[in-house]
Amino acid sequence: MNQVFIMSICLLLSGGVSSDLFAGSRSAKEIVKRVQKKYSELKTLQADFEQIFVWDLADETQTVKGKIYVNHGNKYRIDTDTQSIVTDGTTVWTYSKDRDQVIIDTVAKSEDTLPTNLLFRYSEDYKPIFRGEELLDGRKSYVIYLEPKGEDGLIQSMTLWVDASSWLTTKVEQIDINENISTYIVRNVQEDIELPPSLFKFSPTGDMEVVDLRTGE
Repeated sequence: MNQVFIMSICLLLSGGVSSDLFAGSRSAKEIVKRVQKKYSELKTLQADFEQIFVWDLADETQTVKGKIYVNHGNKYRIDTDTQSIVTDGTTVWTYSKDRDQVIIDTVAKSEDTLPTNLLFRYSEDYKPIFRGEELLDGRKSYVIYLEPKGEDGLIQSMTLWVDASSWLTTKVEQIDINENISTYIVRNVQEDIELPPSLFKFSPTGDMEVVDLRTGE
């Protein structure tokens, strides 16, 4: 996993969403409100995730699997075989295992690209349209298509799957302007469990190369 992962999961759902389109007994606006409420009440979360990237031009597919840990207050940790991204809500550490290098930066520079936004929030830049219900891993999910309100963004279209019982976003599929498809799937979700504070800290050790981008701020 590389920095593209963080940049491509920015779905900011902060309100200002309007939709009068209905499918069955649910509306996109109602589901958005329930997801917002769920996020505001969530204390912690641990889950497995899978990212599938289909590069249209080269006809190649890349799959990355890992774990994500979230603590209310913008603390999170993402671990894969090649990379760890950790933040305590103020500082972000991005550790590349193959290069034995850690890049340190501030959360303030990347608030709009927090992984929590993938799972729980959407943006004023998109109009949600309810597309119906589907079974995902045997569980009923609500499908919402996010239509960009403008034409300047890198994302051409997005589809979300919201679990009908937990009100968490468990799958996101997005298509960029180059027709590349990125799919994110979240499984084995555990809510409000105890997570040690050490998960959200990172201490460089040994001969690890450190690149501190906070210098000079």
